[in-house]
Amino acid sequence: MKKNKMILCTIIFMLFGAILWQAPLTTNADKNTELEQHHHDFITKEDFQRLLDKGYSKKDIRKAAHIAKYANKKTDDVLKFYKENNSSWKKTAEHYGLDMKKLKEECHEHKEKFLEEHKETVIEKVAEFSGKTESEIQAWLDEGVHLRFILIGAAMAKASNKDLAEVIKLKKEGQSFKDIKQNLNIDSEKMRDEMKALMKNIKDDIKD
Repeated sequence: MKKNKMILCTIIFMLFGAILWQAPLTTNADKNTELEQHHHDFITKEDFQRLLDKGYSKKDIRKAAHIAKYANKKTDDVLKFYKENNSSWKKTAEHYGLDMKKLKEECHEHKEKFLEEHKETVIEKVAEFSGKTESEIQAWLDEGVHLRFILIGAAMAKASNKDLAEVIKLKKEGQSFKDIKQNLNIDSEKMRDEMKALMKNIKDDIKD
């Protein structure tokens, strides 16, 4: 069951991006796990390269591989359906029996539980990753900034070569996740890589 939830959250993250970590903070007037396994956990390097050679993008291959893994299908078939149906990942996921609303709810619950269970480690690793002290992280938490935003904010800051304090400041000024990402001209792929690196640090520490 726990493994399935991890896969579900991974799929959702790949389909909708890191914004899901911020979603509870950006709806209702800007209020709305382990994150992602490496795509080679879902597809071999050989198949990944083969599909790249066919002209598929890295992003599409990763998404298709995650859906294929959970639906017990071939990545090639998922990509074919995706291309034949107006390149809609939502329609593709639903075709393979994935209830996106339910998956997002389960993922939200899972990530909140993960952050709460490992709060001290998350604070420690975010501080190290962003060049801040744990006291600074705690101060933001005391001011009402959610840990999940500080977590993704650290990845945003690293991806844009900005100080985490600047990202937090923009949030306090009322900017949404989308606004901050656009204003800092953050590359989604680079932010994904930074988030993956940060989460690996957290998970490695938990394992120890």
